[in-house]
Amino acid sequence: MSGEIDPPFGTHALPPALERLRRLGAGSGNGALARRMTSLIRRVCMIGRPDPFDVAPFPGQRARLHPRDNLSEKRVFTAPAAWEAAERTALTDAMDRCDGPFRFVDAGANAGLYSLALRSHGPVRGLAIEPEPTMLARLRANIAASGAGDEVSVAPVALGAAEGTARLETGSGNRGEVRLSETGAITVPVRPLLDVVEEAGLDRIDALKMDIEGMEEAVLGAFLRDAPRALRPALVVIEAPRGARTPALSRLREAGYTVTARTRMNAILAGPAPT
Repeated sequence: MSGEIDPPFGTHALPPALERLRRLGAGSGNGALARRMTSLIRRVCMIGRPDPFDVAPFPGQRARLHPRDNLSEKRVFTAPAAWEAAERTALTDAMDRCDGPFRFVDAGANAGLYSLALRSHGPVRGLAIEPEPTMLARLRANIAASGAGDEVSVAPVALGAAEGTARLETGSGNRGEVRLSETGAITVPVRPLLDVVEEAGLDRIDALKMDIEGMEEAVLGAFLRDAPRALRPALVVIEAPRGARTPALSRLREAGYTVTARTRMNAILAGPAPT
């Protein structure tokens, strides 16, 4: 099932006793007691052991995780069931209603964990978009380790309203916080979402997850203006902290999307019925 990564998957596996302990945390719930337990288990597993760690976070999927410098990888390391639980439930519910492979676009894919979680549920035709070089390497390694290269394509670009270049700045202590900044040290290509989707050969988008640190409104505005209606995603998961009224949410509502749920950090929206 796995592809080639360097060094081979399993090189960074935990000792058997610690792996059993990690799995104990991975099978716990999402309550306060479970969160304290998984936090303790994570600290025990990491004592004296440097990143990364080779684990199977979701059924049938493999990942090389770096829990010390990325919040998503940290949470998935010992609590994958609790990680983004409401968002993933909305996506898998949509997946269950879908005919054929689930067309999933992950804008701001980070280490590719959304794609792996969905792939563990059923067939996926995915597009993972990630510009930051370190996270891009982790994304590609996880896709390869899970043998998902034929199902999930990777676009190494930042998204914007128009084609060009931009500088990236990585958040301190969390590589998942990547934003465009005039003072950023990394220069990356920028492309509109529609161009990237069309290049990937997607004929529809069953779900779009977007977490691109403040660029959501500009990217969605261009996409909703230029994309054919057949390419508008049926479901959108977008970063919008509970209670916040962001420009991207307003843009989606103007296009006929309805907020169906809010989590602490995200909004889940359903698209208008096809005409």
